[in-house]
Amino acid sequence: MTGLLLFLQHVGLAFRLHAATPLDAFDSIAHVHAAMAAATDDVPAELLLGMAYVESRFDRYALSRVERGRRVMGRYPSREPPRYLTKNASLYCGVVQTYAKTWETCLEQRDLHIAYSTAAMELGHWLKDRRVRGNLEVALAGYGCGNHGVSTGKCNRYPARVKYQARRFAVTVGKPRPRTHRGAPSS
Repeated sequence: MTGLLLFLQHVGLAFRLHAATPLDAFDSIAHVHAAMAAATDDVPAELLLGMAYVESRFDRYALSRVERGRRVMGRYPSREPPRYLTKNASLYCGVVQTYAKTWETCLEQRDLHIAYSTAAMELGHWLKDRRVRGNLEVALAGYGCGNHGVSTGKCNRYPARVKYQARRFAVTVGKPRPRTHRGAPSS
């Protein structure tokens, strides 16, 4: 029975993701499968999907790197490193823009399972940071803007944007809204 329930959760989340984003059905299923496999008690799949939407709009070829001393962001489908890539500069790669020390590690982040697992691990580290104290809002600021985000709490509204997207993908359970007839006030 639990296998069936898990399957239905995957399908439901994939339908919600497909309905809310430009992803086709197969890509939605792939993202949901990877996010659910990477999810933890502290980092749910919907949050990981929200991060992927904000970071790259689900583009596995997204890359943020330093070239000639300037941060360059965008789609980079080549398997060869950028020509003017600054050595030893930070790379943020893949669908969730996870940190990579090397170009090879960056290429690995194109795999959805690796990307979502790495993102869950990185956000988990932020949640355990003594300055964060388990506060998801501050942890997301750390994920999005590093130490600056944690110390100032400011990160271009990154936490709010991620949480908004996560809510779009989540199942809403609760009281149904009361129906009203035309012209009748709602209670």
